[in-house]
Amino acid sequence: MVMIKIVLSTTIIALIVSLVWPKTYRSSSEVIQTRESVGGLGSLLQNFGSISPGQNKIGGETILVILNSKSLKTKIIDEFNLVDVYGTDIKENLLQILSGVITVEAKREGGFGFNPIVSVKIFVEDESPSRAKKINDFIITELINSIEEINNKTASEGLEILQIRVDQNLLDLTTAEKELNQFQNQYGIIELDSQVELMIETLAELKAKIIEKEIELNFASSNFNENSSSFLTLQQEKEIIEEKYYELVQKSNEVTPEADGFYALGELPDLALRYYQLRREVEIQNKIYQILIPQLEQQKLYLRNEGSGIRIVDFPETPTYKHSPKRAYIVIAAFLFSVFLGLLIIFIRDWYLNGDKEFKNRIDDLGRAITKV
Repeated sequence: MVMIKIVLSTTIIALIVSLVWPKTYRSSSEVIQTRESVGGLGSLLQNFGSISPGQNKIGGETILVILNSKSLKTKIIDEFNLVDVYGTDIKENLLQILSGVITVEAKREGGFGFNPIVSVKIFVEDESPSRAKKINDFIITELINSIEEINNKTASEGLEILQIRVDQNLLDLTTAEKELNQFQNQYGIIELDSQVELMIETLAELKAKIIEKEIELNFASSNFNENSSSFLTLQQEKEIIEEKYYELVQKSNEVTPEADGFYALGELPDLALRYYQLRREVEIQNKIYQILIPQLEQQKLYLRNEGSGIRIVDFPETPTYKHSPKRAYIVIAAFLFSVFLGLLIIFIRDWYLNGDKEFKNRIDDLGRAITKV
């Protein structure tokens, strides 16, 4: 009889609680990345994480950061007047409530280790079905706007860096061509040995690579920590190329044709040496120009066509069926708990009535002590 009373009373209380418990509705949506390219610096900074001017657009990790950011939640609070909805004007409490209301789930590629994000699901729970959908719509809109803003800023910075270097290159190229033209007008064209021509071409290519690394470092210094391993690696690569370049310039004054195929510049006549220097500078600036101009035009193209790079797979809809409370689960859990509780009470009572006297005396003493208190 006791068992039946405990089970019935507990189950009825659980049923009443589940009926009184406010209903909440869940609106869901899902977004994916459609492309990962932004900017026209080609392959520059491709190892610098989720944002770079030449290879990667906003990555999935950045999307998660935006969705979980305090700034986004603050906008939601202001937009939907959640101070009145939740009955508190304490910002920390509102942010904590929203952390429970908004759920973000990332789906990653299969495999071991840290895999890239394939899609992101957004869930919003609210007592009002329409408000749940509106908040979800608002989150997606703000996500797209934030990503477009970051992409546009990144592309603009990349374009500015390129434009500055192109302007300098054009100035240097014009000066070099002017000096070479003046020399040729005065002394005519001097024919250089094929090995010297090869040296000029090699130096031009190395110098162009140095300029390319400088552009990467300029952009990276304004977007990333200069103490990061990737930044230091990029800086080291530039230093290695510079070392090769200046080593070749110095070697050209020391080696003979038999050593490695390069003629010593010191063996050239003064006019030939001067002509070599002017030709070398023109070739270097031309090589830099050939690298920078295509990147500049590509960067302009990306800037005009900049977007978020994400697509909405599942649009938010107004939920028609409640998400919680799960009344059946609550009642079943209460029933199982009441059965366990009833069996425990019956066992203790039987032990008290028919068991060890010492245990019975201790229970009586405990009861009297509680009564006195």
